[in-house]
Amino acid sequence: MKICILSMQRVPNFGSVLQSYSLKKILNSMGHEVKFLDIEYREEDDSLMRGHRLDYSSECAKGGIIAKIKKIDRYAINRIKIKKKSNQQGLVFDQFLKEDLVVADKKEKFDWCIIGSDEVFNCANDAEWGFTTQLFGNVKQAKNVATYAASSGATTIDILSESVRDRIKKAFKNVSYFSVRDDNTEKFVKALTNKKVEKHLDPVIIGNFDNEIKEHEGVIEKLPKQYCIVYSYYNRINNPEEISLIKKFCKKHSMEIISIGAPQMWISKHMVLTPFETLVAFKHAEFVVTDTFHGTIFSAKYAKKFIAISRPSNVNKMSALVRSLKIEKNYAKDFREIENIYKVEKNVGQIDDIVNQEKTRSLAYLQRILSTDK
Repeated sequence: MKICILSMQRVPNFGSVLQSYSLKKILNSMGHEVKFLDIEYREEDDSLMRGHRLDYSSECAKGGIIAKIKKIDRYAINRIKIKKKSNQQGLVFDQFLKEDLVVADKKEKFDWCIIGSDEVFNCANDAEWGFTTQLFGNVKQAKNVATYAASSGATTIDILSESVRDRIKKAFKNVSYFSVRDDNTEKFVKALTNKKVEKHLDPVIIGNFDNEIKEHEGVIEKLPKQYCIVYSYYNRINNPEEISLIKKFCKKHSMEIISIGAPQMWISKHMVLTPFETLVAFKHAEFVVTDTFHGTIFSAKYAKKFIAISRPSNVNKMSALVRSLKIEKNYAKDFREIENIYKVEKNVGQIDDIVNQEKTRSLAYLQRILSTDK
């Protein structure tokens, strides 16, 4: 069967590309031909959301002239080096998209479209594609549409205008089966359709990367002997108190600080890695500091020890993830708890059991829905 996945495979971060790859790999293992669709911007949809965007700019580094002067003083050398490395990382993502994820031609037709996972329903987010009903089921290239582990992120049903709700309700009529990955998204979908909504875990959680990790173990030669990974969005960990806490913690435990994926301007050692090399890096890290959803997944599956905190923009999905994997002891309100969480031993057996159970459920869902053709 020909299947297209409508997701965020072009977003240049390891979580987006690996959840895309994992879902494709799972569907390929079931015997299906799989390609990806690019998200289409639709002016008639997006115009309904103008003036109603969520603003989480406070999570990023402050702007303004004074801030720029400080950055020149403190991070000028880092910024020059990091700009070059960021460009290199972008090329790595482009290559992965071309070789490991195949994007379909706009005119190609498919039996099924799977929307998800990632924040495909986060229509209030200030993304370049804006609000598009394509992500809610208005997919002209496919005969049938379903979702898998879809998330609305920080978008809640109560912040949507009536016109946006009506537009989503109409698009949802094209979706035969709904799968979401957190409570907020379940509530969101149930408010806009009477169809059954099931809950499943992110493809990275249920996916098996053992062979890919084995093939890329050689990357450890590029890594420090004893290191701590800081994994976040671009310069999001910028609060002086947070930076000081992490630095003091790593110095105490003789760990070199490295950043992966997106750079933090205060970290001089920013590593340019492939997605699979990144999983190897998590596996061999002494500790991981993260405030992202997929950074928490990588840590739970592969890292020895880690701390995960949430931000206002991701608290809905992070809290659901932590409960699902039963990793509450690694979850903190802020980095002041880093020393206590360092003492936490990961319950590998419990996490493995959850992954295996959820993989069985997810495969059953995908097999069931793809056996129907309306």
